[in-house]
Amino acid sequence: MSLTSLDHLLEVLAKQPKWEEYRRYVEICDIWPTIVPKQAVSQSQPLYVQRDMLWIAVSSSVWAQQLSFQSFSLLQQLNHHLSDSPLHKLRFSPAQWHSHQDQTQPVSSDQGKSFFSYTDAVKSSPHTSQTPEEAFQRWTNAIAQHLETLPLCPQCHCRTPSIELQRWSKCYLCITQHWQTKTLSNLE
Repeated sequence: MSLTSLDHLLEVLAKQPKWEEYRRYVEICDIWPTIVPKQAVSQSQPLYVQRDMLWIAVSSSVWAQQLSFQSFSLLQQLNHHLSDSPLHKLRFSPAQWHSHQDQTQPVSSDQGKSFFSYTDAVKSSPHTSQTPEEAFQRWTNAIAQHLETLPLCPQCHCRTPSIELQRWSKCYLCITQHWQTKTLSNLE
């Protein structure tokens, strides 16, 4: 009895008729980075094909909307490159994005950090919690550490993401209050 490589076995399995959708999926995964805009390649990932519909995980609802605007063009390009039957529809959803991510991309600059980037600190913590209380304590500590790094709003002196200070020169609560008082004074 000779040993057969795993690649050969997978190739033989993939050629079977019941694996047609899997073959289409593999072909789509190869094509996807070539047809999607460069900035969207890292923000989207084909999930599966079902009833001639391709389901695609995206990193956010913004990317889902952006790519759905381009879905007709993307669908035409995909169908042009596909060897088997064409797809009929593309579905974009952020729901399964995190379960299909192999690794998170590190944030390179402070500008790109979101207010909720402290969740990365919680996820990367080497300690696994045994109780909900320990998990909650670790989460509150991570939030407190993250908040200490944020600058203060010049008006209310609360911790504020730097992007808000760059945009409005105050926190979102202060700018909202400013806009509301400005609107009320205009109505009078």
